[in-house]
Amino acid sequence: MKTVLLVPGFYEDINSRDYSSVIKGVSEKGYKVRFIKINWARTTIEQWAEELNNTYEKLDPKKTILAGFSFGAMTSLVSASKRVPAELWLFSPSPYFFEDIKSSQMKQSWLKPIGHRRVTAFKKISYKNCIKKIDCKILTFFGELEAGNWSIAINHRTKNSQLIKIPNVKHDVSDDKYIEAIKQNI
Repeated sequence: MKTVLLVPGFYEDINSRDYSSVIKGVSEKGYKVRFIKINWARTTIEQWAEELNNTYEKLDPKKTILAGFSFGAMTSLVSASKRVPAELWLFSPSPYFFEDIKSSQMKQSWLKPIGHRRVTAFKKISYKNCIKKIDCKILTFFGELEAGNWSIAINHRTKNSQLIKIPNVKHDVSDDKYIEAIKQNI
């Protein structure tokens, strides 16, 4: 049985949205799911990845799937680029990679709320460079009604990857339609 390490979205914990339904849906497909608690306060993606790796390093990567939602997806991607898991499931990755921040689509008003230190840390993470280091199946899910997921367009052009657009869904992994799409594609 493979273990899925699930990283939540920014400033979220298991009760922030219906992560229990996400876990249940994945478990019904025969996976063991471990929810990863992240200390979001005054930390950057390097610390988030370190927290994930504290659990991940104790597991066999061939039997481990990294999964995350929003900033948790970014965190999972960074971890996967250093120690390749069996699979990588990205649920609505946030558009804050180097490629996104330098994009003309990035609005300064989107950067200010996350803080200068986090923006500086994100500028060091190239989505393209991370993807080059990952040699496993990558599933990237996103809601059709989400705005600003620019990096995910790169993913569908990489080997071993699949881009899954979920109709009539916003940025919410706990939406019933989102969960159903996960169950249909994992």
